[in-house]
Amino acid sequence: MASEEVPEVQTQEPEAKAHDPFAVKILTTVQVHRSLNGLRHNDHLRYRQYCSRRLRRLYVQLRFKHGKGRFKQATFPENFDDPKWIFIPLVQSERAWAFGVQLKADNAAAAAFNARWRHHSERKLAKACEYAKQLEAVCKVHCDQRTQLEAEAYAAFMSGTWLTERENWTEAKTKLARSKKLFEHFLLAADQAEASAFRTYLQELAPMLRECRYNLGEAEQDEDGLGKATATGVDKGRDGDLVFRSHAVSIPSEKIRSKVMKCFEMTKALQAEADSTENPPGAVFAEKYGELSVEYGDALKDVHSEMIAAGADSDTADWRIVEAFIREASSCVSVERNLILLRSHLGKLDEIEDVSTIESRRQCRPEEGMRFCELVKEELATLSQLPESSEDIEETFGVYKKVILDYRCLYLALCHAALGKLLEAAALLEMLTSRVDEAPGKEQPGLLLRLQGLFQHIQQQLPLRVARWRCRILVQLAKASKKKKKDAEAEETADLVQPKNPKQDVLATFPPRFRDVPCKPLLFDLAFPCIEAPDLEAILPKKQEGKGRQAVAAVAGALGGLGSRLGGWMGRK
Repeated sequence: MASEEVPEVQTQEPEAKAHDPFAVKILTTVQVHRSLNGLRHNDHLRYRQYCSRRLRRLYVQLRFKHGKGRFKQATFPENFDDPKWIFIPLVQSERAWAFGVQLKADNAAAAAFNARWRHHSERKLAKACEYAKQLEAVCKVHCDQRTQLEAEAYAAFMSGTWLTERENWTEAKTKLARSKKLFEHFLLAADQAEASAFRTYLQELAPMLRECRYNLGEAEQDEDGLGKATATGVDKGRDGDLVFRSHAVSIPSEKIRSKVMKCFEMTKALQAEADSTENPPGAVFAEKYGELSVEYGDALKDVHSEMIAAGADSDTADWRIVEAFIREASSCVSVERNLILLRSHLGKLDEIEDVSTIESRRQCRPEEGMRFCELVKEELATLSQLPESSEDIEETFGVYKKVILDYRCLYLALCHAALGKLLEAAALLEMLTSRVDEAPGKEQPGLLLRLQGLFQHIQQQLPLRVARWRCRILVQLAKASKKKKKDAEAEETADLVQPKNPKQDVLATFPPRFRDVPCKPLLFDLAFPCIEAPDLEAILPKKQEGKGRQAVAAVAGALGGLGSRLGGWMGRK
C-alpha cells in the first residue's frame, strides 16, 4: 500500500570525522525540552511550533539556509566540527513526531473518524522515524559510544511508535523491546537528575508494549518473555551469576566477586546468630553490622574504580547493575541493623510503665526510638530509588514505611507524655489505634525476604503496645485531672490575704467576706423591761449648789471686763 511507503530524506551518511567525538545527551535534552514547551500539558501544537522556531534558529546559526527559489532539499554535510549539527535531525524528528501525535489526538477527539487525518498522522510518524535513523547514522561517526546508544534507543522508540500505528505488532514489539532495554541500562548508569527522564521514557513504552503483546496473544507473558525468576536471598543464576530483582548479575572482576561472597557469608553468620537469640543485645550486633557495612563500602569503592577505568565502554552498564546490587545488599544490612536496635529499644520500653520518671528515662528514652525510626525510613527511601523497581516492591516498601511511621508516632506520643503533655499524647495514641491493622505486604524474593520477617515481627506487636500505652496515658490523664480539680478547689477556699509573693504588700479584699458575729440571746431582750433597776442615789456624790453659782459669777465678771477694754481700745481715734 502507498501508506506503508516511508518518505526518503536526501542524506549522505558521513564517512569520516575531523574532530574529537561529541558527547550529546540526546534523551535527556529531548525530555527537558518536551516538559518545558507544552508536553507537560499534552499540548503537542505548542511543542511543534517550538520545534519549528528552534530549527529556524539552528539553520541561521549554522548557515544552513535553503535559498529563496524553488525548494530543493539541502544535503546534510559529511564533516563538521560543531555539535549543533546533531540537533538538526533530532529537532526535525521531534517536530514530525509532535505533528503526528497532534493529528492522532484531534482525530480521536473528533465527532466522526477522519481517514485523511489518520493517513496524515501515519506519514508524519514515518517521517519522524526517518529523521531518527538519520540521527543514528550521524552519531555513529561523530559521537562517542554513549551518544550512539542514545541515538539508537531514540530511533528504536520512533520506529516502534510508527509500527504500532501501522499495527505491525511483531516488528513494533522488537523495536520497543530494544528501546526499553537501552533505557533500562541508561537508568542504571544515570545520576539522580537524569533518572527521571529515563523513567518517563519507560512509562511511555509500557502501554505500547502491552498493546503489542495483547495483539500477539502474549498478554500472560513477561515483558521480556523470559518468565519470572524464582530467586531467594543470594541465589546464584547461570554460571554462578547473582540475581538482582529477577535479573542476572555478572561480576567481571574475580576480586570484587570474592569480596561480595565474603560479605554474604558474614551476613548469613550474623543473621543466624541474631535468630538464635530471642532478645539480641543492640550494642553488640550494631558493632558487628557496622563491620559488615564497612566491607560493603570497600566493595563499592572497587566497583567505582572499575567503572572509572571502563569509561564510556559498554561494560559500564553491567557495572551499574553490580553497583545497584551491592547498594541494595548494603542498604538491607543497614535496615536490618536499625531494626534490631529498634527491637532492643522496644524490649526496654515494655519493661517500664511511666516514661516521665527519672529512673525510666535513664533506662529508656523515647527520643532514641524516634532516631532509629528515622534511620530506617531513610534506608527504605534509598532502596526504593534503586533501578528495576516494580509495583509489588513499591507497594511492599509503602507498607514498611507505614509501619515505621506508626512506631514513630508511638514514640512521639511517649515524648509528649514524658514532658507532661498528656492530652497531646492521648490524641496521638487515639489516632494510632485505627492505623495499626494492615497486611505486611507481598512477599519479595532475594535480599528483601529477610526484611519482611523483621517488619512483620514488629508489626504484630504494635497493636498491643499502642493499647497498653493508651490505657496508661488515659489513667495518668484522669489522675492529673482529678488532682487539678482538687487544687482548684483548695485555691478557691484559701485565704486571699496571704500573698503568694512574700515581697508583695498585703491588700485587704473588697468587698470583705461575711463573718459570724456573736449576738445577745433573745431571752435577755424580753426579760429586760421586767427587771427593776436598783437605786444608786445613795452611792452617787451629792452636788454643791453655792460653790457652783460663785464660779459662774466670777467667769461672767471676767468676760465683762475684757469686753469693755476691747471696746474702748477700738473706739479710739
